Amino acid sequence: MAEELTSHEEIVDIEQCTKEDRIPSEGKWYRVKVGNDYYVFLKQFVTGKEILEKAGITDTECFWLYQKLKNCDFERISLTEKVNLAKPAIEHFVVKPTEVFHYFVDNEPETTEEKELTPNQILEAAGITPVSNYYLVRINADGGQESFANTPDKPIRMVCPAVKFVSVFRGETPVS
Repeated sequence: MAEELTSHEEIVDIEQCTKEDRIPSEGKWYRVKVGNDYYVFLKQFVTGKEILEKAGITDTECFWLYQKLKNCDFERISLTEKVNLAKPAIEHFVVKPTEVFHYFVDNEPETTEEKELTPNQILEAAGITPVSNYYLVRINADGGQESFANTPDKPIRMVCPAVKFVSVFRGETPVS
């Protein structure tokens, strides 16, 4: 007959196991360090997204998760990647802001690693040329709009979650 464990004995501290060169037990609850805080997971396999959500991050696409293994560099964990919390040598996890920004121009997805882009750069990246014939309008989360008609070279800070832009033709539109 299996010995019944108390809830304290059921929780495996993976950071402590790594410090003591022990292999975490399988099928238990796991105490995990994410940033400077600790969280308990009630299962052995969790996704990157689940770790971020447990750490209180709701816009999970706006952050990157890294796992630190003993004597190794940091390894990036994708949102859908399964992490085995009983894997030996996991020290902790670190969360960093995304380094890639997603945005939309005329409902078409675009991506950049730049922290700032001008309206003209955004139009050009979206293939809208010549850019001098167009200007950019940002659609804000509250439905409001911000026009960049008079500031085509003023940098726009890229943010997460994805921002929506609309290109507007500067010339007259022929009427049929």
